[in-house]
Amino acid sequence: MEMLGYVSLIALIIAIILGFFRKTNVGIIAVAMAFFLGKYFGIKDKDIIKGFSSSLFLTMTGVSYLFGLLSANNTLENLSAKIVSLTGKNKILLPIIMFLLGALLCAVGPGAIPTLAIMPIIAVPIAVAAGYNPVMLAIIAQCGVMGARMSPLTPEAAVVIELMINQNLDSNMLSIFLSHILTGFLISVFAFIYYKGWKRQENLEANASNEIRFNKEQVLSLFGLVIMIISVIMFKVNVGLMAFAVGSVLVLLGAGDEKKAISKIPWNVVLLVLGVGILMNIVSLSGGIILMAEGMTKIMTPKTAPSIMAVSASVMSFFSSGLGVVFPTLIPTSSIIANNLGIAHYAKELVAMVTVGGTFTGISPISTTGALIMSAVISDEQIKDKFPQNKLFLELVFWAFFTIILEVVLAYLGIYKLFF
Repeated sequence: MEMLGYVSLIALIIAIILGFFRKTNVGIIAVAMAFFLGKYFGIKDKDIIKGFSSSLFLTMTGVSYLFGLLSANNTLENLSAKIVSLTGKNKILLPIIMFLLGALLCAVGPGAIPTLAIMPIIAVPIAVAAGYNPVMLAIIAQCGVMGARMSPLTPEAAVVIELMINQNLDSNMLSIFLSHILTGFLISVFAFIYYKGWKRQENLEANASNEIRFNKEQVLSLFGLVIMIISVIMFKVNVGLMAFAVGSVLVLLGAGDEKKAISKIPWNVVLLVLGVGILMNIVSLSGGIILMAEGMTKIMTPKTAPSIMAVSASVMSFFSSGLGVVFPTLIPTSSIIANNLGIAHYAKELVAMVTVGGTFTGISPISTTGALIMSAVISDEQIKDKFPQNKLFLELVFWAFFTIILEVVLAYLGIYKLFF
């Protein structure tokens, strides 16, 4: 099994390299890799197929379908122009607004999972209307969401609190929350600098006149959008299912074109993300994730423990759910590691490194956060030709590795310790 772990990791790297250089869909190659590995190592087909995430499929296709409707009837274009017009000449405020909006929607209770699905779809058309790089604004919006993930009101915080209580650790979440906010804010700043956010492309700017009026179909679409957001945030309804429900009602009321909406679903991105997920399942089944994490923890010292814990959580979150796998796997080890290294008073910092590392690496296109950014950008008819799929894929991979480097530097310099 250990051999399969190493082989599966190599197969993942090969799939990404082949996809990029051969200009083919990485997800399809990943499915083929998973199939061949499964046959060679005797893994049953049903176990390979378990790597296909039906929930992620519903989220990506449902949200893309609904916003395909809103895009086709120009609701998003007019709404984005309206929001942009409210800033007047102060469009430099939009990145700040997107960060704060993402943080607020997440912190009030729903947590990151549903909010992450909503923010890219809001941020991308606004970026196009204002002349910003849509990838930049989507990253900033998602950083706001991930920064507020450990608000004491969120489901994620509830899981972490229970895991800390089981270790007899102080369950106050303020220090962990501040660690997340700081990380999200700094990534946003670096994204703004990297994409030269102070330089807007005026040629992309939509009509931002205050005279914009919404027709009947667009009013119905806006009402449906509000209903979806409220249902997801307030009543914990699955965002993908709710998007399909709202979209169906809009079509029946004559407010949307179903054929155009379906054509706007980025099937190539869906195949990429879900296909890679199937190979990720092989990596997980074979113990490849554990092999990487164990290799890092063997070199821990009191000085490097926070950094290595962050890296371990980040690496694991590349291939598995932060909330469902990384948190419950690594957080219980925090107090043990801290005691063994003689830094028991900083056990809670190690918990924070797990949640930070297991959260922000999600910007990778292999994970839900990055996949939703890709979907939102490639679904936009005005800009999709400017963002080739494989290039965008690697761009988000870069940001995922950047988050790891940033976390390591902050942890090694003791910046996070200021909160504990």
